[in-house]
Amino acid sequence: MKTMTNLEKFGLAAALIIACTFFYMKYMYDPQTKVLKTTLIKRNKIVKELNLVKDIPPLFKVKKTIEKNQKILKDLRKESGTLSVKTGNPDEITELLSQINRIIESNRLDVNLIVPQQGIDGRYFRWAPFKMDLSGSFASFIAFMEEIRDLDDAVDIRNLVLENSGEKRGINIKFTLKI
Repeated sequence: MKTMTNLEKFGLAAALIIACTFFYMKYMYDPQTKVLKTTLIKRNKIVKELNLVKDIPPLFKVKKTIEKNQKILKDLRKESGTLSVKTGNPDEITELLSQINRIIESNRLDVNLIVPQQGIDGRYFRWAPFKMDLSGSFASFIAFMEEIRDLDDAVDIRNLVLENSGEKRGINIKFTLKI
C-alpha cells in the first residue's frame, strides 16, 4: 500500500471533520427542529383556545337575550327598591362610617378604637374593613346591632368578641366591621 502524502492526510482529516460536523448538525443539533416543536406547541395551544370559543350567535338571538335580561333587571330593581348600591368610593365609605358612628352614639356606646384595615375583595364588591373596639351596656349593644341590621347598605360584622369590662353592667365589644 502506498503511503499518503501530507496533503492527502490533511484532506482526509478535513473530510472526516466535515462529515462529523454534518452528522452532528443534522441529527444532534437541529435548531430548526427545536423551533418547529415550540411553534407546534404554541399552535396547538391556540387551536385549543379557538375550539373552546363557540360560534357567534345570530343577531336576533342576542337581541332576544338582551330584552329578556332587561326584563329580569327591571324585576330585580322593583324587589330591591329600598336598597342602596355603593361603588366603594372613599366618599361613600366615609358617609356610611359616619352613619354608623351616629348609630353608636345614639345607643350610648363609647368608641375606644376604630382602625381601618386593608381592603378585602368580596364576591361582588370590595369590602372596606375596620377594627372596632366599643364599650357600653349589653342592651345598648343589642340595640346597635338591630339598627345595623336595618341599614340599607351592605354591612358585615365578623370576629365579634364580648368581654366583661369590670364595671356594673358594662362590656367591651370588639369586632371587624366590613362596609
